Amino acid sequence: MAPITRSGAGALISHQGGLQPPRERYRETSWSFVGETDGRSEREPSEEPTSSYDEDMMSDGGDEDVTGKQLLLESPEDHEDILHPLREAANRVGREVEKFAEILDSYNPLRAIEESERYAMTLELIELYYGVAKDTVGRLREQHDTERRKRDGIRWRKKMRGFRIAQETDELEFDEDDEGEYPAEPNIQTTLEDLERWEQEAQTWDLLHRLVQARYPPPGSEAQKNQARTQKSALHKYSKECDLWEDFLETDELALERNTVLRWLKESAEDSSEDIDVLVQDLQQNADRGDIIAHGWLHTKAAIKNEKRLQAWPKDLDPSSPILSRGFMNTARTEPLITQLDPDAATRQSRHLEVQDKYFERAIWLGCWEMLRRGRSANEIREWCVERTEIWRAVSMSGLPGENMDNDQTADPESWSLWRRMCFALAHNGGGDQYERAVYGVLSGDISTVEPACRTWDDFIFANYNALLRTQFDNYLQRFGHQGSSSTIASNFSIFDAVQFHGDPQSAGARLVETLRSDPRTSKETQQPMKMLQGVLIANQFKHFIHQQGLALSKFANAAGGTNLFPVEKDEPDDLGRYVAAEDHDSLRVFTHVLLVFKCLGVDLGGAFKRTAVENVIVSYISFLRLAGKEELIPLYCSQLSGVRRYAILSRTLIDITDYDQRITQIKLMRELGLDVQEFVRMQAFNLLEDYPTIVNEYPAVGKFSLFDHPHLTNVTGIGRRLRQDFLGEEDKLERVDMLLIRSFEWYLLVDGMWSETFEVGTLLYLRFFKNMHLNAARILASRVSSSVIARSKTQALIGETLDFTALENGDDEDITEVLDGSAERKKLLRKHLLTEARNFRELEALSESLDYIETVSSLDCLMIEKKEDPAWQKNVRSQLARNVQHSRTSIPTLLNKWLLTSPNVELADEFTQLREAYLPETILAYITTLQIAGWALTRDFIMECMDLAALVAEEDSDLLQLFEKTDRMQELVEAFTAASKNLLYITSEKRSAGSKSKKMRIKGWTQELWSVKP
Repeated sequence: MAPITRSGAGALISHQGGLQPPRERYRETSWSFVGETDGRSEREPSEEPTSSYDEDMMSDGGDEDVTGKQLLLESPEDHEDILHPLREAANRVGREVEKFAEILDSYNPLRAIEESERYAMTLELIELYYGVAKDTVGRLREQHDTERRKRDGIRWRKKMRGFRIAQETDELEFDEDDEGEYPAEPNIQTTLEDLERWEQEAQTWDLLHRLVQARYPPPGSEAQKNQARTQKSALHKYSKECDLWEDFLETDELALERNTVLRWLKESAEDSSEDIDVLVQDLQQNADRGDIIAHGWLHTKAAIKNEKRLQAWPKDLDPSSPILSRGFMNTARTEPLITQLDPDAATRQSRHLEVQDKYFERAIWLGCWEMLRRGRSANEIREWCVERTEIWRAVSMSGLPGENMDNDQTADPESWSLWRRMCFALAHNGGGDQYERAVYGVLSGDISTVEPACRTWDDFIFANYNALLRTQFDNYLQRFGHQGSSSTIASNFSIFDAVQFHGDPQSAGARLVETLRSDPRTSKETQQPMKMLQGVLIANQFKHFIHQQGLALSKFANAAGGTNLFPVEKDEPDDLGRYVAAEDHDSLRVFTHVLLVFKCLGVDLGGAFKRTAVENVIVSYISFLRLAGKEELIPLYCSQLSGVRRYAILSRTLIDITDYDQRITQIKLMRELGLDVQEFVRMQAFNLLEDYPTIVNEYPAVGKFSLFDHPHLTNVTGIGRRLRQDFLGEEDKLERVDMLLIRSFEWYLLVDGMWSETFEVGTLLYLRFFKNMHLNAARILASRVSSSVIARSKTQALIGETLDFTALENGDDEDITEVLDGSAERKKLLRKHLLTEARNFRELEALSESLDYIETVSSLDCLMIEKKEDPAWQKNVRSQLARNVQHSRTSIPTLLNKWLLTSPNVELADEFTQLREAYLPETILAYITTLQIAGWALTRDFIMECMDLAALVAEEDSDLLQLFEKTDRMQELVEAFTAASKNLLYITSEKRSAGSKSKKMRIKGWTQELWSVKP
């Protein structure tokens, strides 16, 4: 995946309506997971796979250049096709995950110094998130709008309106060839459920933006507000309508918050619902009036006219007439018809309309309800009613106070109060249609008459918050009233007091949300994560919710076993089934970014005691990013964590990145985000060592490490024991933990400095591998991260030039200027210090290399035995043997020179002693055998080296002699030297023509005459 793109925010967002993105530019700029094996990620804009593995294993060549790309580890698990189990999910969400990260990276409020700047950036952050959601909704609507319209359909809407369907096969025809404004992203499969979820998410970001502005005013705004109040003229009963409404919201914070929620509910309904004319279309069709949408109750009017003509009535029909009581019925002869056409006729006469006119009546009231529900202005409602010649209905709704008041109209608080009571009476004692009652219920601030028309959770919140706000405003208006005729009349009519009904005003929202959660009408909808979050925001309970969500994620993660990403929490979530699981990646993305918004606002989310649980939400999202192949977004979100946990999560989620270039990219991203890359590298290995400790108390290698085969088997010389084959194990078989430890150590090569710590960690890894006889892991560690590679990667930053250990040990070339200014001595001391710090690591590395050499000779020994009669094979094998013997010259001498007798502390000294006793005697005995094989196959000079080795062991105060005596292996050592002597004797006796001495023999003073036995 390519690095995070820091492009302009304007390129990300191109939505219309709702919140508008700011016109500014972006700045330029668990261990159980398995790494990628093959295949490229299909995500955009990434071009390279997150992790990849070369098919070739480690080369047999020299040390690898640290500046080149590193060869990659392989293991059986790496070849399983399970790296990105969530790639399908990542493709489904498309670019939105990366867009959210780009926005956070560019508009991170935590970078701001001034509080006002941080606040402004936080609002911009929410706006941009909202813009991404709106953009996605627009694109998905173009793809799935036809599907949704077909699913909902006319039949569904008729059933929801409570009327019998007139036609069973009604369907709408749609043009599916229309191309929308938002082209579909290629290779990304989306569903109608994705559209609905993104619509809810867009609504959630809109709600959050509104509530943040209402609950968290910008720094310094309180002083400005107080100053504005002092300069504002006092209000009175003749003040303008708009002045009273604004003062009401300014002086009552709770009213402002409820009005904010109401405006959000209205605009959300306007944005997500069908056009009102479409909603009432099916009712209009059942009214059996063609395309006529005006002129009232046509069928009832025709029936009245017909009755007048038949009965020759000279005036209005009298409903009390016996003739009308018996015979004036509707077409179906089931209900008596009204005799007059005024709006109150049905209520006053207790009679009915023709069935077709009932459909028409319901269509009108449904339209009025929808307009009130969507926050349409009085003028818009009036125009809609005038178009249908129902102007009286618009007049009945003109007394509704709100944001659309006339700026020049003088307020009339008493009339408002009286009109509210009249609407309440109509809602309870008026017509029989539920939408008519709901309309008057909304106007009066009632709840019981509005709820029957509610279909969604949003509708129920609207009904209750509308009632609360109307009651609050009514109470506010009382200060401007006087004891007049209107107030006297108003006192004679009852009214619903929503404030008293809901109880404590500060907790009313929370109780309402909780009630709807258990209400059968809305309980299923409240289980949707976005609806749950909207309820939490409205109830102002995000602090409690996000802590409980974090506890639930910890509970889910630890249910099947321990996890290193989520500590076990002592507290239990209050309702585990209520919260989302880690598999709900879309919800986790929203929760995470909402959490970051509250952190930017400085909201106390529970302090240090709850911080770990709260941050579990971010960690869960980071886990999804890793599994979805979005590793280069991980440092950004880890930087939002607190303390050392950011590095712990970083180390655990990035452990499977093995590509050299991708590791470099990660290091660069960390530095840009202000993360301590040394701390990250440091925690890689130490977290692993802590998570997977060696649980054995004893030293398993003692008494079990063996390099020799069955004692009755001899090597190719016929004298001496045969070496075991493949005792290191197969190169492509490596335990998962060992592989992770080696990977963690590779990160040290990418960070300057840390010389001592690098070799200290490497020493610990070698000790762990040798203790548990994981010899293959030790061999791979020596091959992957050799001491020479470490030296070349770090010496440039330490001493100003790139050197390996040979150059460090032979650093006698002193510049005259350095001698004069005294820096030569300092550099000499520095080199000495560097060599000392690396000594133990290099000694253990020498053991690994020696064992690798011995195993190779063992394999060649078997080949020589098997192919003894094949001269061509013999020549090839001997050539390989000569090369391996030459390679052993660098590692074997280290084992013979006070190996591991110097340690940095007492604890390591004890382990060094155990390692020496377990490995060194066996290795030296095996080395003697390799010299015998080389002497037999190549030249007797190698066997002569055995004699030098015997002299070295026999020296006074020899650590090797003491070691063999302590381990009770002197007899084996003597037998090994005896076998070497016999081999030398036989070889010398057989080679009669050997009369000259090699250069090496002359230098060392060797002679073969002592070993020449004459018949």
